[in-house]
Amino acid sequence: MKKPVNDSEEFVYQVCHKSFLSLWSYANPRGKNSKELCDILIVCEPDIIIISVKDIKLTDSGNIEVDWQRWLRKAIEGSVDQIYGAEKRIKSTSHVIRSDESQGLPFPLSDVQRIHRVAVALGGDDKVPIQFGDFGKGFVHVFDRVSFETILRELDTITDFVQYLIDKENLYYSGKHTVFEGYEEDLLGYYIFNGRSYPQDFDVIVVGSNIWDEIIKKPEYKEKREADRDSYIWDRLLENIIEDLLNNNLEFDPDLNQSELALRTMAREPRFARRILGKYFKNFMDLAAQRRIESRTLTSPESNIAYVFLAKPHGENRQSRVSELEGRCFVVRGLQQNCKTVIGIGTEQYEPGKGFSLDIFYLHQETWTAEDQKQLKYAQKEFGWFASPQQKSIHEDEYPTS
Repeated sequence: MKKPVNDSEEFVYQVCHKSFLSLWSYANPRGKNSKELCDILIVCEPDIIIISVKDIKLTDSGNIEVDWQRWLRKAIEGSVDQIYGAEKRIKSTSHVIRSDESQGLPFPLSDVQRIHRVAVALGGDDKVPIQFGDFGKGFVHVFDRVSFETILRELDTITDFVQYLIDKENLYYSGKHTVFEGYEEDLLGYYIFNGRSYPQDFDVIVVGSNIWDEIIKKPEYKEKREADRDSYIWDRLLENIIEDLLNNNLEFDPDLNQSELALRTMAREPRFARRILGKYFKNFMDLAAQRRIESRTLTSPESNIAYVFLAKPHGENRQSRVSELEGRCFVVRGLQQNCKTVIGIGTEQYEPGKGFSLDIFYLHQETWTAEDQKQLKYAQKEFGWFASPQQKSIHEDEYPTS
């Protein structure tokens, strides 16, 4: 994601980069005739998030109604026009074109695309009532600086953020009446308080003020934020693999599109699942450093995807490590018949002062045959890969209580 061209886009860039990670985020991508498509573009199949940023200073003419209308026209209507134009262009384009004219990831096929339209309106100083909704060609979410930063700090994965956008759109199109007394972050607080959903059976929803302030004071919310610290281990692992991928340091597959599939699957894990995955990966690496274990497997509680971790001593042949990683993923696919997708991550056992390399492997297999089962048994007997697996269930609350 290349550096944005002004301070307003830089603000949005930093928020998006942290939440959606570098491989799927683009600043100032190009459209027709090399013109700017939009300010920020997120492409993580099947989702496409089109973001337009406007920083318009609120004038003071002495007539507040006139000032508000002028600001809304420049800050919001201008973004809406850019977003609708970008969406039209995307539908006739195969790949993202970066700001330097190089080719990025392919756009999802039209039959699976989910497009989300986001306008970030800055400069209103929290004085102008923000308008959002369908402006004629699809729903546009409109955030100011505070609400955008708050929501993407709270829902800082592609899966969590997009689900909020979808649920909010469904609420709007339901025809039910919603009364706003607070701000967007209060709507977020209402959403979280109701188990990340909006009630189905109602006539009127009243979104009061200070809901968000009350939510973040709750002890279980503070416990959640503390517990989520482990989840960012998963984010750092992803970014390390992405860096190796873009620098052609991955042994298994130099093709960006195939590599992105494995990384995208990992990135689509929501924050709560990342907490468990990150904690488990750290525990595995600690045990591997003590030479107590070489490999372990874990199934995500959200996606039902199985992950295989492998750590070998420094100096071992890397291609052999990759082959073992692939073989272990195959065995896990057979042992866990309800998991059609298995992702393997290979590295070295930690040693102070020594670097490390990373390999990733993606396996998706819909059916399991008798021949597959025969090969599984051979791998267990010949190489000892998960020959005597011990299963353990893990329970964790998203909002722990002390």
